[in-house]
Amino acid sequence: MNIEIANRLVELRKKNGYSQEELAEKLGLSRQAVSKWERAESSPDTDNLICLAKLYNVSLDELLNSDETIDEIAENVKEKKENNKVIISLCDDDEDDEDDIDDEDDKNIPKWEIIISSCIALVCLLVFLILGFSFEWGWRVGWVSFLLIPVIPSIFSSFRKKRFTEFLYPVFVTFIFLLVGMAFGIWHPTWIVFVTIPLFYSIFGPIDKMNKNEDKPKTKRIKIEKDE
Repeated sequence: MNIEIANRLVELRKKNGYSQEELAEKLGLSRQAVSKWERAESSPDTDNLICLAKLYNVSLDELLNSDETIDEIAENVKEKKENNKVIISLCDDDEDDEDDIDDEDDKNIPKWEIIISSCIALVCLLVFLILGFSFEWGWRVGWVSFLLIPVIPSIFSSFRKKRFTEFLYPVFVTFIFLLVGMAFGIWHPTWIVFVTIPLFYSIFGPIDKMNKNEDKPKTKRIKIEKDE
């Protein structure tokens, strides 16, 4: 599939309000298959093309229309065969699929989440300035509020990606330790909160891994390497 058709598939999907995951579910495929179509790494088969045309309410001609001539298409196919060395091996999709999912999630961050994250940064700055100008100890303690700038958005990310370990727990623990220590002078036994960090990851790390494996289809793929 050429990049022109791949871009058209992206436009039609977004125009009809589908995410890659939602489209894949309607077609009975994995999200990675849809992602590869839209990156021009693979092509839908005939049945899937018909389903896409009906789903988007367009004809197959509109779906596959390209400015390339037959000669150009044939030449592209010939060049790919000449310039590519194909090495076939069975391997797990785990690493590449995880990267694909993370990339897609990062691209689909809701606007409200971005707005709230920006507001949090401004609020932390205001808190720092207000404490600094209002109290003698304000400059010394107020800067700790900046640690919340990455922490709170990580909560949203944790819910969006359904992963406990997306939450920046070590930064949150550091915030608590510094806040209590600087504001009240209780450094001991507040330091014990750091002991909870390995506990957090030892408990929720396996849970995240188990949930990821349950959501991922157990398939094998053909690995194709290009000989530059």
